[in-house]
Amino acid sequence: MEWLHRFTEVMDCISGYPITGIGISELARKTNLSKSTVHRMLSSMISHQLVTQNSQTKQYVLGPKAMFWGSQFLRSQDMMGLMGQYCEEISEKTGLYSYLSRFQGDQVYCTHTHQPSDLRNKYFVHVGQRMPFYCTAASKAILAYQNQELISSYLQKETFAAITPYTLTSREALEKELNQVKQEGVAFCLQELEIGVSAVSVPIFHENQNTSLSLSVVGERIVVESELDDIVRLLKDVSIKASDHLKSMHMLTSIKL
Repeated sequence: MEWLHRFTEVMDCISGYPITGIGISELARKTNLSKSTVHRMLSSMISHQLVTQNSQTKQYVLGPKAMFWGSQFLRSQDMMGLMGQYCEEISEKTGLYSYLSRFQGDQVYCTHTHQPSDLRNKYFVHVGQRMPFYCTAASKAILAYQNQELISSYLQKETFAAITPYTLTSREALEKELNQVKQEGVAFCLQELEIGVSAVSVPIFHENQNTSLSLSVVGERIVVESELDDIVRLLKDVSIKASDHLKSMHMLTSIKL
């Protein structure tokens, strides 16, 4: 992908001169490309608003499209930070360890956790942890809202290992549960990963019924199951607020040039 390497080098050089800009001769020298090659690239990049040229100095700087991409990236990073407040809110309301998970690539990962100050037991959920599709509430809450073709492709690759006697070990059982998750708007992991530990998760929607995030709480089975109705209600209430927040952010980042 030689063209991509050249493009990246040119963009890297231009980004190093955000105020004054950089000329063709300097770009050619820094990238070891001919002036004619750089000129052709810049002409195409200008047409796509990736760079602009100062009419007086003839120097090149990053264009509005490049800045738009950068702002999109920053907003996506800030999004997870902003969603963290809802993780903390549900922890304070339930007194349980909470965490956010995100569907990225072809896996679901934990991206944020919060432990109430008075909670003695710290559960094994940690940032960066992968959440298997078949045995975690966090993944079920997200996977249930994907299209059927995507669900099937992921389940074909899933290894259904019996971690505990309560773990789902068949694709059919999981598909049935995913249908129930979509109908009820809540997912469970009742001792499927660890005996005596249960988790409850709800999706956070970014538009309509589309989701790549889930909000979860985890705790001792006896505590979670004895207060299950209240936990589900609180999770759904917080999820609605988080979804509204996320949808407003999504509308802002969907504005095209």
